[in-house]
Amino acid sequence: MKVHLLLNLTTKLINVNKLKALLFIISLALLGCKSEEQVPNASQEPGTRGAFFGVVPTDQPQLLAPELLASPVVEYNGTFSPDGTEFYYTTDTPSSAYITFTKMQSDSTWSTPKIAAFSGEFSDYDPLFSPDGNRIYFSSSRPESDNQNSKVWYVERKDSLWSEPVRVVLTGEEENEYYSSLTNDGSIYFNIWSKGDIYKAIKTDSIYQVEALPEIINSGRDKGDPFIAPNEEYLIYRGYDDTLGRGDLYISFNIDGTWTKPENLGEPINSSSHEMCPWVSHDGKLFVFASGRVQEKLNTSALDSIQKVHEKSTSYDNGRLNLYYTSTDFIRRMKEKHLKQ
Repeated sequence: MKVHLLLNLTTKLINVNKLKALLFIISLALLGCKSEEQVPNASQEPGTRGAFFGVVPTDQPQLLAPELLASPVVEYNGTFSPDGTEFYYTTDTPSSAYITFTKMQSDSTWSTPKIAAFSGEFSDYDPLFSPDGNRIYFSSSRPESDNQNSKVWYVERKDSLWSEPVRVVLTGEEENEYYSSLTNDGSIYFNIWSKGDIYKAIKTDSIYQVEALPEIINSGRDKGDPFIAPNEEYLIYRGYDDTLGRGDLYISFNIDGTWTKPENLGEPINSSSHEMCPWVSHDGKLFVFASGRVQEKLNTSALDSIQKVHEKSTSYDNGRLNLYYTSTDFIRRMKEKHLKQ
């Protein structure tokens, strides 16, 4: 009898140990799965690999590579090189603005953003690539004379480096010039904020002849941030007439040499917040713009810890401008409407 009881006890202990071993193996497997979920494969992360950040444009606005670009400070005015392997944009702070860039690396990932080689000392903003990608035009308040009004400058690519900034003389020293966008023939569209109008500068042999755009564009409140299609098929700009929010984006088409009445791009591109700085990729497929929309609204109640407010204000989702993208299908749809009329 004692031998039989001892055998039963031994069998139970062996079974318990087997069960413990089995449970231990299962727990290791589950932990391994959890670790894989917490550290996703970088190649599967959207917006981090390949030309144009690897994004696939859709009609619904999406944050542009937020893991690289989004921060608590202001980001706007993004421009890709024609091949989509370089991206320049403006980082704006209360004290100064910086032209910032990131480049696609040999393994198709993108570099950590840095201040551009031609920026950092003065307040610089509004970078836009020329259609051939050999120049970046930008605005800057860097001193050249007695005043520090904003003027249009450019840097030129020399091998893998950028030249020293060169001033583009468009208007008198008393004017503040912003946001230069180029056509295929070298004309420059820009705005003067003190006048609230958009201008076209046509290059002659040695100077630019500057003319205001027609009244159908410039009538109403301040107009700015003009992006001109390189073939001058359409113009997208920032305006303040009948807006959904603080400022909206509008489009006008050049049909048979006449500009159409500007139209609000509407939702979902425009919102109850502030939209500005439109840009279209060289291949005409990607639309980039800046927006102050909030992804997740902060809900507060009496006696909540103010730490909630601090955390929100120091996140990228704090109502300051971030970079967004969509497809450009809206341009085709809006133009077809005019062609049918």
